[in-house]
This record gives sequence, C-alpha cells and structure tokens, in this order.
Amino acid sequence: MRTQRDNGVGRPTAPTAHALGAHPGRQLPEKCVALTFDDGPTRYTAALLDILERSHTRATFFLIGPHARRHRADVLREYRDGDAIGDHTVTHPHLTLLPRSRIALQIDSAAQQIAWVTGPRPALFRPPFGASDARVQEVVGTARMAVVMWSPSPQDWKHHGPTSIDRAVLAPVQPGAIILLHDRYATTPPAVPRLIDVLRSRGYHLVTVPELFATSGGLRSGIVYHRGPSP
Repeated sequence: MRTQRDNGVGRPTAPTAHALGAHPGRQLPEKCVALTFDDGPTRYTAALLDILERSHTRATFFLIGPHARRHRADVLREYRDGDAIGDHTVTHPHLTLLPRSRIALQIDSAAQQIAWVTGPRPALFRPPFGASDARVQEVVGTARMAVVMWSPSPQDWKHHGPTSIDRAVLAPVQPGAIILLHDRYATTPPAVPRLIDVLRSRGYHLVTVPELFATSGGLRSGIVYHRGPSP
C-alpha cells in the first residue's frame, strides 16, 4: 500500500490535510494533474488500485453510496492509501431534473453511506453527467462539499480501448487538469499504467484533487471547480 494508517480498532484514521498536501500555502511542483475515477467501487476497482499502488500514485474517487457499502474493502483500501474520496450520489440521476428535496437526499444519503465505511463524510462532490445548476450547488454547499467537475474527459464510457483512452487524455492535457475516468469499465484500468508513465515523462506530478488546490488556499464548499490552478 502507498500509505497505511490505523487507529488500532480496525478503522483507518483520516489522513490529515497536511498528509494529503491539502493545507493552504503548501508549495507543490508546477506541473500537477489529478486522476479522478467515477461510479465505483466495482469489480474492476481492485485491479485499478493494484496499478496505483505499484506506481505510487494517489487519485481521487467519486463513489456511488450503495457501491461503497457493497465494496467496503476497496473503499478502505483507497482511504488507507491516501486517495481522496468524494460523493457521487446514490443512484446516479440527472440532479437538475429533481426537486430540491430529492437532490439533498441523493447527496446526503450517499455521504452517509460513504462515511459508514470511512468515518468522516466526504468533502468533495461530483454531479452525475456533470449536471449541475444553482440549486444543486446550493445543496452541495449546505452539505459542506466542493463541486468538482473535470477537464479533460477521454469518454471512456464510449471509447473502450486503452489506446484511445490514453490518446484522448494525453493530447489535450495541461497543468491543472482534472482528468475524468471511470472504474466501472474493464478497459479503463489497462489504460492507466501508460497514462501515468507518459504524464510523468512529460514532467507532470500526479496528485489528488485537494492537493491540486493546495497552493490556492484549498477547496471551498459550494464552489464549482473545473480545473486546478496553472503554474
């Protein structure tokens, strides 16, 4: 594992903001990008975590609430490895089509399910399909989470070959990118080793989303973030 923290009673303690590099004022390397994975955990998550651990890479995972309970061991592994964990709702709906009460239920219920595994509630949220508006943003802010979008996305839900996934990320990638991938497809984990290798060969440092914003004072609840600060 990349990191291991335990409180002696079988539940991992939360990595501190300092340990995650998320505290304001932390000076990070100039060229940073964040790998993020949506919709998990699934039966493919363990293989992805093997890859991340071998390459000493931390990522950010946006979890479906019931999946987190069903695949508790994978969530604990992410947590202990120092990956950042975010909320991705309970049933992956288009939130902008729901009344405010159901938006809140989707977000709060998923946060509770994730916290049932990890202890603390997530401080990051990604809306399914990127569907967000002022109401969604308000609910997320009330839940004390930041809204994390992305740039770029290789559309690995549509283009399933590892080569096409890598090409779609590496062609447009720039410092501060928040790269959207999914750990629900069998073809995504095989694309990740080359993606990591090429990014590092170009001088990029792979960090979590909280680390990406460390130099700009950290993430703020209710604010929408599409990409991190550029050098």
